[in-house]
Amino acid sequence: MEHRVTFGLVPEAAFQARAVVNDELGRAVPVKVLEDATLLVSELVTNAVRHAPQEGTPEVELRLKLDPERVRVVVSDAGAGVVAAPRLPTASESSGWGLYLVDRIADRWGVI
Repeated sequence: MEHRVTFGLVPEAAFQARAVVNDELGRAVPVKVLEDATLLVSELVTNAVRHAPQEGTPEVELRLKLDPERVRVVVSDAGAGVVAAPRLPTASESSGWGLYLVDRIADRWGVI
């Protein structure tokens, strides 16, 4: 199964992306995998909404691919792809958790 969808860079994009993950993967994967995928997609789409360039056609794309052994999730935008090393945010920080969670939960991840 493969699914691809594009969202505008609007605050509702993370909610919309979570709904797509639940609709597409909900019956196909264990609950823990669904929860992890939903959380990571939400964090990555939120990062795109906050940091992607707004000029041109501002959008973020979500691609889901379900294989017998894995779920592959790709979140892409028009940003430069520069990533700082994931770090554990302090308790007083309200943001900065996205890449840390991706690094802790995903088997593999990267920036292209």
